[in-house]
Amino acid sequence: MRLVGWAKLAQSLRPVTFATGGGQPAISQTVKIGVATPPGMTAANGYFSAASALEYDREEGLAFDMYYGEEPGATARTLCAGTCDIASLNTTVGLLGREQGLPMKAAYGKARRTHRWFAVMPDSPIRSLGDLRGKTIACDFPRLQPLAEAALAEEGMPQGAYRWVPWRGSGMETRQMIEPISRGDIDAVFLIDWNNGDFIAEGLRLRRVPSKALDRIKLSSCLWVSESFWAAKKDTIAGIGRALAKVTTFALENPEAAVRLMWRQEPDTRPSSSEFERVLRRDLEIMKSRLESFLIDPNDRDPRWGAMDEHEIVLWQDFLLASGAIKKRLDPKIFYSNDLVDRFNQFDANRIKEQARAFYA
Repeated sequence: MRLVGWAKLAQSLRPVTFATGGGQPAISQTVKIGVATPPGMTAANGYFSAASALEYDREEGLAFDMYYGEEPGATARTLCAGTCDIASLNTTVGLLGREQGLPMKAAYGKARRTHRWFAVMPDSPIRSLGDLRGKTIACDFPRLQPLAEAALAEEGMPQGAYRWVPWRGSGMETRQMIEPISRGDIDAVFLIDWNNGDFIAEGLRLRRVPSKALDRIKLSSCLWVSESFWAAKKDTIAGIGRALAKVTTFALENPEAAVRLMWRQEPDTRPSSSEFERVLRRDLEIMKSRLESFLIDPNDRDPRWGAMDEHEIVLWQDFLLASGAIKKRLDPKIFYSNDLVDRFNQFDANRIKEQARAFYA
């Protein structure tokens, strides 16, 4: 259903009771959720705001509060310092953090498909990572270049065989990247799923370049906690994970509703009337691209929300060891735990889907 203007938007977002009890559930704890982006909610993480708008956090006795850590390494350090309670970070960031002495543990497998990849113009002659020799590459966040370099090294591309160039504008948006990519100033980008949705919204569908490393390891992002938080706050972690599983189920069924709920929860994200259609299109494409990374392959050994496969952790460890990013092999069980997966999945998924389908009814 297409709604235009804020009067109709307000009508579409009329109060709906999603909580299981009568009235608002009580909040016993505020939890800070860390994301490795500059300050400000965007559709890239808008499902967290949608969870609060739907009161999925309140149903767990929690109130979500966002912490913006700027970039992955800094977010990992602040997580272990107690500045935030739980953080959404690349799986590799947690393994690298452990190498650097950070006591991190993955509690919830979030992105179950590769959410970072190399991309080029559709008509580019580049067909493999080996074709990037002598070419220019841009990465949205420079701290993630080592991940790209490790993937390139696996295919015979050592550092120095290509050249990094700055991302134009903010890593959270792509508008300033369109022209340099289109005219060939930048040959390839190493992007995250939300960049891909943003490019699509701007009218540019880039072509993905296969990567032996990145395409074979699916668990690309997790919710991480410190060891001390894990030991003391398992009920809280279970509630956060269950709320995320619920809102993921809701958003996959109705991504536009998730976007509009973000707007309601975070007024600063609301577009002006003159920008309404453009912002809706952009936010929706970003949300859909993010959610695609969260999809679970029904052939996975454990197709439940939040589950992590030890084999995937070992593959990431092998990858980082081979590239030299980490120096020592640790017991993979140090990095993660599936102890709360049953609790993450204790909700009626069909009811959530019905709520999503009826949202504009």
